[in-house]
Amino acid sequence: MGFLVSFTRQMYLTNYINHLERKITDITTQKMELTETISNLTSQIADIGNNDSPSVKTLKARLADLENYDRELDMRMKKFQAQLQAAQAELQSAEQSLQGNIQKSFSYNIGG
Repeated sequence: MGFLVSFTRQMYLTNYINHLERKITDITTQKMELTETISNLTSQIADIGNNDSPSVKTLKARLADLENYDRELDMRMKKFQAQLQAAQAELQSAEQSLQGNIQKSFSYNIGG
């Protein structure tokens, strides 16, 4: 029974790690797109130049919102990276347990 539990745990952790890696990739893609948008807004603000105009105030408000969202994405990324590290460590433990179970299952105690 130990073999089956270890094998199932290993498969679950592998799927969970893949899930976390996809989330990290999605966030990285979002951050790249967001960086481009922030750069474009910054350029538009610089091009207008008049800080008192309503359009600049609107653009600055939008820029502040995007920067806040960027920080939120950073926090999510750190959370997923921490979960990924923990899952990878647990996967190593599950793999060691699986190897131990395989050795127990296929070792023969002759003469003892």
